Amino acid sequence: MEITLFNRVSVRERALFTRSLSAMISAGLPLVQALTLLSKETKNKYFIEVILDIVASLEQGESFSSALSRHPRVFNRVYVASIKAAESSGKFEEIIKNLADQEAKEYKFSSSVKAAVAYPIFIILTIIVAGIILMVVVVPKLQTIFDDANLMLPWTTRALIATANFFLGYGWVILIILAFFIVWARYFFFQNPAGRMFYGRVLLTIPILKDLFTGVYMVRFAGTLSMLVKAGVSIISAVETVGNVIGNPVYQEILKNVANQLERGVPMSVPLSKSPEFPAVVSQMVAIGEQTGKLDEVMASLADLYVDETDKKINLLTSLLEPILLVIVGLGVGMVVFSIIVPIYQISSSIE
Repeated sequence: MEITLFNRVSVRERALFTRSLSAMISAGLPLVQALTLLSKETKNKYFIEVILDIVASLEQGESFSSALSRHPRVFNRVYVASIKAAESSGKFEEIIKNLADQEAKEYKFSSSVKAAVAYPIFIILTIIVAGIILMVVVVPKLQTIFDDANLMLPWTTRALIATANFFLGYGWVILIILAFFIVWARYFFFQNPAGRMFYGRVLLTIPILKDLFTGVYMVRFAGTLSMLVKAGVSIISAVETVGNVIGNPVYQEILKNVANQLERGVPMSVPLSKSPEFPAVVSQMVAIGEQTGKLDEVMASLADLYVDETDKKINLLTSLLEPILLVIVGLGVGMVVFSIIVPIYQISSSIE
């Protein structure tokens, strides 16, 4: 199958696919027939090709989990591990339903996070675009007028003109440096192991964002672990899988060590309690789940708890950012207006 840079399947599309597949399986449709119907209802052309490729693999006798594993860009390790457990346990209908519920929760949570950061990002981008237009188009024309009038300009106006001249004269240099930095940052922070680890640790040390990111990772940890354990995946494999999909190499290393400790017979709560990146309540809840034999239920409750707490923190952070951004925009607009209106008023006064 041809894969390009823009071929992707969103969390929403995968969640709808899993929900529909679960409903069809519960209704008694064979897996191949259900997937064929889903391929006809899907609008994403890339996803259609993926589903049809899976159908072809199933018709050749390949297992569902094996067929899914050939498309890691669409179905992550958690998804494949859950389906593999469903095949081996004979609880396919039950596990696919649990997987659909987890996918729906993941989509809802990720949507709330994206919606919370959309407004600040929009305001910042608007400020940048407006600033570029001001520096490139408006200020040069005003400078010509001010130069002809031979006025003593306020310092704010002189600073505005100097900034505009700098961007006009060295804008191409800035663009080259910015492009180079973006390429370097993309490689260092997302492809280089040392850079990814550094970036992961930075996210967990920024005072304002530390609790927010910790909450996001705990939602993934508890929710994914609960689903895998409930599906019948061994605890060691479940912990390793969670570490690979949690999204932060710091936690990946910690959970890799936890899996090694589990192989030696050490309870999972012990190494977790020694990791400051995991809040104390997590190791305590894991210990309760281990003692009662209901780790999946305890982790599901913990995931719900962190979803509520993280939503509150996101809303609080958003409510704090809005007035701060408004003040910054107000000060910027005020400075620009003052820098332009005062010289124009001086010109009109001299004419009179």
